[in-house]
Amino acid sequence: MPKSVSAAKTSGATPKERALCAQGYASQRSLSSRFCPARQRHNAATSRSLLLVALGCLIAVATVGCSKDDAPPARGWGGGSERSVPVVAVPATFENLKENIVAVGTAEALSSVTLFPESAGVVTEIHFNPDDQVKQGDLLLSLDDRDQSLALELARVELEEAERVVRRFTTVNARNANIAESQLDEARAAVDRARIALRQAEVALDRRHIKAPFDGWVGLTEIERGDRIDTNTVVTSIDDRSQLLVNFSTPEAYVGQVQLGTQVTVKLWNDQSGGVSGRVIAVDSRVDPMSRAFAARAAVDNVDDRFRPGMAFEIGIDVDRGRFLSVPDVSVQWGADGAYIWVVENNRASRRAINLVKRLPNRLLIEADLSAGTQIISEGVQAMREGVALRLFDSDELDQGARQQLAQPSASEKAESGKDNQVHPS
Repeated sequence: MPKSVSAAKTSGATPKERALCAQGYASQRSLSSRFCPARQRHNAATSRSLLLVALGCLIAVATVGCSKDDAPPARGWGGGSERSVPVVAVPATFENLKENIVAVGTAEALSSVTLFPESAGVVTEIHFNPDDQVKQGDLLLSLDDRDQSLALELARVELEEAERVVRRFTTVNARNANIAESQLDEARAAVDRARIALRQAEVALDRRHIKAPFDGWVGLTEIERGDRIDTNTVVTSIDDRSQLLVNFSTPEAYVGQVQLGTQVTVKLWNDQSGGVSGRVIAVDSRVDPMSRAFAARAAVDNVDDRFRPGMAFEIGIDVDRGRFLSVPDVSVQWGADGAYIWVVENNRASRRAINLVKRLPNRLLIEADLSAGTQIISEGVQAMREGVALRLFDSDELDQGARQQLAQPSASEKAESGKDNQVHPS
């Protein structure tokens, strides 16, 4: 029996187990090490060795994983020491933002009045038809003026009489000076009063005839010959529609763009033509706090008499809001802090925050701290990270398949993303 076996302490084992251990047939798989002291010592030494090896491996892995400077560089696209991402970049350009404001406007005549008689009386003659074009001073309606005509004749007679008295007193005083100066002054005052009475008679007679105050077109009338009217009776209306004034409202954001002299386009809502041109002639001094808009007025020529006062019009105004950077719409990304783009800076990706101004076909106008000509990454943005090396391609040289690959993260990017998401032991 071996020395190691004879020295073993077999207390607590069955006779069969002690026999097998003494003959050397006991194995680790069939016997527990606690029944074989030699095997027990061998297993303990082996466990300590394995523990030391595992501990050393963990220390080496932790050292390599925590040291960025000592990490071996990844192989790149071109076989270089640093991996580069293929992208397509286009230069940023400045573009003027021109917008067309569409508003609803209501037209009114350049001059428009409703005519009332200045005195009451019986209508003796109507001198117009509805929608007649008249000139300033044309007679429109006549009232019975017999009393006023007689009063005018009487005033003339009284004026002539007063003038004769003054002439007689003057002649007498030139020969004998028998007329007192006060009496002569009274005669002269009578002449002045007679002249005033004559003018009053003329005004009273003129008020019996209603005339056009300016050139224009007359409207409908409900008066007929023989009607008795007073100063509250509407005779007709007259409009000068050779030029129309169109009132409209504009959002407050365009204060400064809509001002005196701004050109506008005016057309009817069902008009398929280009409309007519006009210009802004008045702008309100304040903004309505309820609608957040300000009122403006445009003048439109209507020499061909196409339009009428009261019509609703579509007002179009072209405004220039200034110059903004123009970038491809596919280059704009969104994050927790808002919109951003990737630019090429020293052949590396750099993220820049932007403010969106206007979306146009295939492009966006933005506000950003960038200059014209800055290279904006338009394809391959899905694989971007801050500071990553870039490999630029010409957009005209890429086929559809290459563009689809640029639009998706590469396999290496997915692998890198997976590694970044793993939890490393501390």
